[in-house]
Amino acid sequence: MLLARKGHRVLLLDRDRFPSDMGQSTHLIHPLGVAHLRTWGVLSQIAARAVPFTDWRVDLHGTVLEGAPPAVDGHDTSHGPRRRLLDGVLAEAAVAAGAEFRDGVRVVDLALDDGRVAGVVTGGADGSRQVERARLVIGADGPGSVVARAAGARESLVEPVVQSNIWSYWEGIALDHVRLYIRERKGAFAFPSSDGTVLVAANLMHDEFVRARHDREAAFHARVADVAPDLHAMLPEARQTEEFHAGCTRAFVREAAGPGWALVGDAGMKKDPVTAQGISTAFRCAEMAAEAADEGLGGGRPLDEALAAYAAARDEWLLPYYRFTAQLARFARPTERLATYYRAIRDDPAETARLFGAVALTHSPEDVLPAA
Repeated sequence: MLLARKGHRVLLLDRDRFPSDMGQSTHLIHPLGVAHLRTWGVLSQIAARAVPFTDWRVDLHGTVLEGAPPAVDGHDTSHGPRRRLLDGVLAEAAVAAGAEFRDGVRVVDLALDDGRVAGVVTGGADGSRQVERARLVIGADGPGSVVARAAGARESLVEPVVQSNIWSYWEGIALDHVRLYIRERKGAFAFPSSDGTVLVAANLMHDEFVRARHDREAAFHARVADVAPDLHAMLPEARQTEEFHAGCTRAFVREAAGPGWALVGDAGMKKDPVTAQGISTAFRCAEMAAEAADEGLGGGRPLDEALAAYAAARDEWLLPYYRFTAQLARFARPTERLATYYRAIRDDPAETARLFGAVALTHSPEDVLPAA
């Protein structure tokens, strides 16, 4: 969408048929991501089915903090659209901008010229192969990225699966804000989603999650009732709209770019979902990559030089959030220094907002949290 609007020829490929959902997505969009949606002119379509909300209620080991993350460019709302809504709106905007969109097309490899990426190879159900040539291939194809694998993108800072989620959606819950509960080795959270539903989720450490695989419903209810009894009390009078979902992920940082290729979103850096930063991160990385690509493809500077600058800028911005997320995902007992900090800011709206900003990608955790 962004490159098509800049006048470049764009071919957008997706292996799924649209509309489709992405069940494993943590689809809370922080104000940073919402600001991008507004700038791109698609927010009204999202907001029509995913109501905005601002406030957070965060229970950190018994210390309750209430407030909202900082606004971004005057936008202070968050949204929780399901991916079939969000991705459909963005795909339609890309086509309207002039991009060619083909769904149900599977990329199986990259085309190379003298070691440089020069397009993609797609595979048909009948085993046929087709090459689509391009000066630049951008992989926005998730943590299992074919583009990353075929390009040989190196991984670093790899974290194993630490915690896992079990969640579903309910109608009839009067919740108009984010709720997050963190205890030692356990947690729960909830936020408004699409079409009048509310997502409610339980956090289990991965060893517990593996043991619970045969009865996810029981594990979900036991955990939410334990750490969030006020939230759990809302469920009996509500209607669950679909089955329970479950998921977990390892975390890693991949090279963001190389000769003729770039990665955005979870393809380039996958964080634990505990901070729900994935979509907002992907939006900003898409903006950064599009600016670099436009400069390189338009002759403003050599393409590889522009892509290298994108990679460096991405790491400078995101690595502090990556490290913070990896730490938070352990659901560890807070140090006395950290517990004292939580209590100290409880009645300080400005400092509470700064802490929430460390989750919502507006304040570097290194500038907010006390040193260990």
